[in-house]
Amino acid sequence: MLGLNAELCPSTFEENLDRTEFKTFSDYIEATALGKAEEVYQRLSSDGNGDGRQLIVIAADTMVTLGNEIFGKPKDADDAVRMLTKLSGACNRVFTGVVLKHSNGVRQFTDTADVYFGQLTEEQIRSYVDSGDPLDKAGSYGVNGPGGALIPRIDGDFYCVMGLPLHRLCCELNKLFLEDL
Repeated sequence: MLGLNAELCPSTFEENLDRTEFKTFSDYIEATALGKAEEVYQRLSSDGNGDGRQLIVIAADTMVTLGNEIFGKPKDADDAVRMLTKLSGACNRVFTGVVLKHSNGVRQFTDTADVYFGQLTEEQIRSYVDSGDPLDKAGSYGVNGPGGALIPRIDGDFYCVMGLPLHRLCCELNKLFLEDL
């Protein structure tokens, strides 16, 4: 749609920023996404990306909150069970921060979505955790796999919950092409 040739380049940025140093959840996840973007941009730029194409690095970070409690990726299966037990029957908010790093600067934004969990039994939680699906995801769940069956409602962009708010990203890329490049 946008005519991009995309390549997946995982970042080696250490995701260990001190959350207490940031005023808002958005500031924190945008800073983490920026760290990822800058690391990849530096690596790709130094690898001699001199084929005449514009290098644009898109990086994102996602976190889940329930009230003032932050749910990152679970440390282990027990941590995933703990998170899902708290999320059961509740509405949590997903924050996804996105950074577009290019030769003329940086664009960044945060998108949010509210995710409503059904009332989960201990057996449902344990079965889902045992599937392995939630162990690498913020909040210990994913909406695009078996975890989607636990969620009756999402208010906001489904893709924000997946970790990359596609509509907003495309709008920002269009602006980038028109204004900055």
